[in-house]
Amino acid sequence: MELRHLEYFLMVSKELHFTKAAEELGISQPTLSHQIKILEQEVGYPLFNRVGKKIELTKVGEIVQQEALNVQGSLQSMTSQITAFTKAEIGELKIAVLPGEITDLVSTLCIHFNRLYPNMKVIIQTTDEVEQAVLENQADFGIGFHFDQLDRLQVTKLYEEAFYLISSQNDRRKKVPFETIFDNPIILFPDRHQCRKILDKTSSEMGRQLVPIVETSSIEAILNLVRNGVGHSVVSRTLYEFYDTEDLFFQHIEKPALTRNVYLAMKKNCFVNHSARKYLKLLIQEIERLRFHIEEKEIALLQNALS
Repeated sequence: MELRHLEYFLMVSKELHFTKAAEELGISQPTLSHQIKILEQEVGYPLFNRVGKKIELTKVGEIVQQEALNVQGSLQSMTSQITAFTKAEIGELKIAVLPGEITDLVSTLCIHFNRLYPNMKVIIQTTDEVEQAVLENQADFGIGFHFDQLDRLQVTKLYEEAFYLISSQNDRRKKVPFETIFDNPIILFPDRHQCRKILDKTSSEMGRQLVPIVETSSIEAILNLVRNGVGHSVVSRTLYEFYDTEDLFFQHIEKPALTRNVYLAMKKNCFVNHSARKYLKLLIQEIERLRFHIEEKEIALLQNALS
């Protein structure tokens, strides 16, 4: 069994169309079909069910697909290890992150990262499928709020953050109950935003519904609207720290308190390349500088793994 056979097979299993797969691979369709037949002969079973012009993976094909992806991942890991071993100050860093304020944190750190390593390319993939991006080797690591496939992922809790009620006037209370949110006009992110989902869920549990006077995906717009007295808003501490908010007043929310955990996910038993190590060290330093509530043992283990 040759590696190119697995490469051809993975492309067909992705496209589920021999002609399209052949075009992607830059070979003829008859050549591709012949190579797949050779692989099927070696395996001893059909890998695809052919129904007219459509094809689908057989059960054996699904097994071969998973193992072929593992082989592909191992080869990529080997290449990453060789690159990291040379400690060349060039390379590529791929980060998968949920849309929203975590993207702001990751992007802002890229400014510092670029100053230190100007020849390293950074690709930030904003996606709701962070977990899948990491498992399919589309990202060196991912940052999000929840991960399921713990048998295949190494997940580290980076920090816990709270949400603040922000306004243009100070009523001198450091903490306010959640119900205070309903007392004045409110400006919020759209309902697809992670912060909004937490607010909507909490409101629903209290038998209430949030009806924003303004809804926008722009944090700059939210801050300016609050600044000009249009209403108040709720933002995570991450956003509050990374934008100019010195002229605004914030209050901790309680009863119930609004908090969430931020996690780092990497593929298990996968080598962490040189650029990812450098970036993650900067990320840990930034979290500690901002005095976020961290799990010291987990952060210490992560730092040891990156050293």
